[in-house]
Amino acid sequence: MNKYNKLASVLTALTLYISIGYFYIYQNTQELMKEKYEKASMKMRDTLTTLIKEKKEAVSLISIVLSYDKEIIESLEKNDSTLIKLDNLPNTLKRTSSLQNIWFQVIDKKGISLYRSWTSKKGDSLLKARLDVAQMLKKPKIISSISTGKYDMTFKTMVPVYNNKKFIGIVETLAKFNSIAIKMNELGNKILILVDKSYKKQLTKAFTNIFIGDYYVANLNADKNLIDIYKKDYNDTLLNLNGYIVDNNNSLLFTTYHLLDLNNKNMGYFILAKKLSDINTRDVELSNKKYIFLLIIFGLIIFGFSYYIYAIKYQKFIEYQNEKLEEDVKNRTKKLEHIAHHDALTNLPNRVLFLDRLKQSLIYSKRNKVNTFVLFLDLDRFKEVNDTYGHDIGDELLKKVAQRLKNSLRNEDTVARLGGDEFTIIVREITYNNMLEIAKKIIDNMQTLFFIGDIKLHSTFSIGISSYPSDGENAEDLLKNADTAMYTAKESGKNNFRFYNEEMSQLTKERITLETDIKSALDKHEFEVYFQPKINATTDKVVGLESLIRWNHPNKGLVFPDSFIPFSEEVGLLKYIDKFMRKETLKITKKWLDLGIDFGSVSFNASVLDLEDNAYVESLKNEIDEIGYDTSLLELEILESQSMKEQDRVISILKEIKALGLKLTIDDFGTGYSSLSYIKKLPIDKLKIDRSFIKDLPSNKNSIAIVRTIITLAKNLNLEIIAEGAETEAQVNFLVNEGCENIQGYYYSKPITAKELEKKFFKIN
Repeated sequence: MNKYNKLASVLTALTLYISIGYFYIYQNTQELMKEKYEKASMKMRDTLTTLIKEKKEAVSLISIVLSYDKEIIESLEKNDSTLIKLDNLPNTLKRTSSLQNIWFQVIDKKGISLYRSWTSKKGDSLLKARLDVAQMLKKPKIISSISTGKYDMTFKTMVPVYNNKKFIGIVETLAKFNSIAIKMNELGNKILILVDKSYKKQLTKAFTNIFIGDYYVANLNADKNLIDIYKKDYNDTLLNLNGYIVDNNNSLLFTTYHLLDLNNKNMGYFILAKKLSDINTRDVELSNKKYIFLLIIFGLIIFGFSYYIYAIKYQKFIEYQNEKLEEDVKNRTKKLEHIAHHDALTNLPNRVLFLDRLKQSLIYSKRNKVNTFVLFLDLDRFKEVNDTYGHDIGDELLKKVAQRLKNSLRNEDTVARLGGDEFTIIVREITYNNMLEIAKKIIDNMQTLFFIGDIKLHSTFSIGISSYPSDGENAEDLLKNADTAMYTAKESGKNNFRFYNEEMSQLTKERITLETDIKSALDKHEFEVYFQPKINATTDKVVGLESLIRWNHPNKGLVFPDSFIPFSEEVGLLKYIDKFMRKETLKITKKWLDLGIDFGSVSFNASVLDLEDNAYVESLKNEIDEIGYDTSLLELEILESQSMKEQDRVISILKEIKALGLKLTIDDFGTGYSSLSYIKKLPIDKLKIDRSFIKDLPSNKNSIAIVRTIITLAKNLNLEIIAEGAETEAQVNFLVNEGCENIQGYYYSKPITAKELEKKFFKIN
């Protein structure tokens, strides 16, 4: 009987073990899924927050630009609405950008509506109906808000218009939320936008005219299925939701973003939903399999030794297991807390923990009347590291950078990683001079090379610094102002730091002015094509031309590409400049061909945006066909570093261009870390030796070795070779002796206008 009792005890212990193991796995699964759903819901809200912020800024920028419009200024001065030409602007923005459903209004300094883009109504006073207009007239300033009127809930920005420093009126831009709803849908998120019931009486001319009870549906083409689920299952539950809800019946994850009005009351509710199947739970499944496997292994071990343990040290063993289980639960709880508040890659505090610590620091600083500094750091050219060496090397670099940052600061300071290559730091209770020394120390410490395996990397920071209370009294303002200062540091040449000041707000206006000037330059044909000849040094004959862009600015004179090309690329205007340059190059050189002038071939550069544009090859073909150009006389030059990005895609595009009959040249060869196997795959005809290797010839041994190697490589691959940047006779003689006869550089000519080229090289007066 005793034997059977012991067996029963063993079976009972085994059953208990399996039950505990199942409960542990279940709890682990629940915790992991909770974390997954929390992250997914947070990401939906963060994405929506970003889209709202971006659209609010875009609407503000449009109003600021329009406040400088000469026609609007003239119409306000003359009280003549016929001078305003904005009727087509909403459609243009809808067609060329993500800005949908945009309206404009021009109001004179007396509060009279001079122009509305959505109706012909004008001449009525807005002072009684619009408190914000009355406030603007008393104290003109930029007012940017989200509000609900009689038509809809909209973004709204009013900007005062001045002429000769005299306030003459207001430009107002309004925009709907529908483009945000479209973008959220594109990102795999369903969205239902509701306006609070307190605005129902105000919405006398509601745009969609769709109400759910007393709540107005603000987004066009709202998902009918989402509306039905809301009506049937949740209703006010979703409106008051602060976290998330898992709807297993409909396989959806719900969360709600609350949009507050100026009185800190709910104005809008953004009900967001994502399919549960779109949430990656692979790691949860793997974790469960691992624990099940461990449960089986340990179960077999326990089963084998359970009788012995039971007979000898049963009570002690149970106590030990309980203690161990308790400790394990505590450790896992701590680990989950750590994961929720720390960056997985660098183990630094993440955005959530950073903002919490910053808020605590501000409370401390306010109570003790001490300052707090916020640093926003962005790694310079980090994208180039990822593109050149891959994301694994980039991740290793981020880890080493994080450690170096920690070593540069005190233990009580907070270093956090917001994401990507962005870091933030909190430093408090120090003087301005101490902060200056810390910033210098960070910059200096970054000068030491990073070693990742056999790879040596040099990385620097652009740093922006804001301080409490002078630059803001809340975490959001301090972070935003530090970000603005960081951008100024980056614009100032990178690898430095800047303290925030109010003058930096001028940066936005200056960027708007530059963008406006570039658009005007395109309209007024201020850009001009210059040519630099390529010369055969043995015959002194022109064997080719490279076309280059210059800007004849009405006030600044001749502007070189470095001053406007990077910005043009950033704001999406580069493709228009490139297209202008190609067309002008083809027209000018076609005229020379018709006159019987032999200039060899003409080359122009392809930008990164060109090679990323699916319509580029077709557009290039149409331009060539329109002029009737012989494609065998055309060359396309691409940077070596350009060709290394998305290699398969680049090779495919270059083959299409090659099929048109153009020749292809790798520009700046020797600076882009190309492998020989990759160069062999490219459908190229020519290598151009970079000027950085030519300038030290023939005195520098390293430059001599590199140039000889490139020339030998070109010959072995049956490629043409040309050197750029030759400025002296000694450089030309060295290149010719080494077998590179075609040369481009100041020794023969700097880039010159078409007329200067005709006179100097073609003898056309």
